[in-house]
Amino acid sequence: MKIKEITPSEYKVPKRYWRGVVVGDLVLLSGTGGIDPETDTVLPTIEEQTEMVFQRIVRSLKVAGSGPEYVIRRTTYLVDPQKHIRVVGEIEKKYLKDPKASSTVGVTALARPGMLIEVDIMAVKAERRKTAPRRAKRGGRA
Repeated sequence: MKIKEITPSEYKVPKRYWRGVVVGDLVLLSGTGGIDPETDTVLPTIEEQTEMVFQRIVRSLKVAGSGPEYVIRRTTYLVDPQKHIRVVGEIEKKYLKDPKASSTVGVTALARPGMLIEVDIMAVKAERRKTAPRRAKRGGRA
């Protein structure tokens, strides 16, 4: 089975790092942090980081031929989860409305200083619309 790389053009990523992959109809996104892609800096607040995380996830899903409604698993890594879990949950609901399997993991630190959240996603590709069968013209043969 072929593995296809997902890396939206906004990402400045090292050569050996993929933003995610598509394998068949399965979409796997690497951990996404609250980093501004324009400046490559960690945003200052949990609210700003969380908004950026989910905006970037939605864009990556679109590149992969999926969307937020096709997310089947979400893992959130939070520094100080007792402090941040409610605000993260409220922001997440704006982007991932449908139920999914999920986990939230408390961590002491993430990859870059100041990062408070990182989220990885598993989704399926959007269902392809089946074309309707052609109808015979009136008075014609089927």
